[in-house]
Amino acid sequence: MTKENLAAGLPDGFTAPPLPRRVRKHRPDWLVAYLFLAPAAAVFATFVAYPMVDGVSTAFSNQMVGQGGAYVGFANFKKLFSDPHYIRAAWNSLVLTLGVVAVKLVLGLGCAVALSQPMPMRGLIRALAFLPWAVPGLIAGLSWKWIFDEQAGVLSYLAMSLKLSDKPIYWLSDPSWGLWSIGIAMIWHGLPFFTMMFLAALSSIPSDLNEAAAIDGAKPIRRFFSVTLPQMKEVIFVTVMLSTIWTFNSFHMVHVLTGGGPAMRTHILPTLAYHYGIAQSNLGLGAAVLVSVIPVFLILIVLLTRRMLKDEN
Repeated sequence: MTKENLAAGLPDGFTAPPLPRRVRKHRPDWLVAYLFLAPAAAVFATFVAYPMVDGVSTAFSNQMVGQGGAYVGFANFKKLFSDPHYIRAAWNSLVLTLGVVAVKLVLGLGCAVALSQPMPMRGLIRALAFLPWAVPGLIAGLSWKWIFDEQAGVLSYLAMSLKLSDKPIYWLSDPSWGLWSIGIAMIWHGLPFFTMMFLAALSSIPSDLNEAAAIDGAKPIRRFFSVTLPQMKEVIFVTVMLSTIWTFNSFHMVHVLTGGGPAMRTHILPTLAYHYGIAQSNLGLGAAVLVSVIPVFLILIVLLTRRMLKDEN
């Protein structure tokens, strides 16, 4: 008889069953998921949801800087829709966004294709091509303001030196040149983003596809539109969507270059909201300018997202 059986009072040859282990209760999977999402949800609620709700509520009030406001319904929106400055700012935002994004799309594709080709010092050339994207928006705006300066700017100096003009060109103070100048600065600052995205997309395309098309007799241009572009469509959609939002909200470039002038002719909606909300201290009207474009962005994002999901399926 073993010592264990003797101590337990059990007959020889009998093996006692193991003691039941304590069963640990596991938390449900949904509870673990919520625990991991809680920090992100708290940050989102504090820095995104609350400011958005507060901005929307302000748009329906007559709140001024340093003063409380009362609910006024749609009075701010009625005032905006009959305001010629708002109509012009909305038109400027539309023209700048569509024009700048279209130019960046075309130039970005061209630059990406060129930079993907074998060439001497390709790494250095790529680094220089991506350099504008690393420059902060404020610094880029100040740099272009000096370039466009009527008296000391390099563009006016070159125009007069090359006998293209016999007097300084008022790039920023002339309404006919103001939007063009802003668009040029936006294109310069945002073009590297398109180039980087498209270059990454080009590098991910299998070379077998282009080789097979070449064997079938397709010329380079035909291969680009029939093979390369279809493979890049997802990246193009995402890049265009992000650039549209960033270009539309490019407050710093317009504010630094023209400040919305002359005579409020170059305002876009973000700078007009700043003008009404901060310069004129009318927070309710300024918030209404930004709230008025929320439906447009919601429609744009829904359409692009549905298109992307449709292509994936």
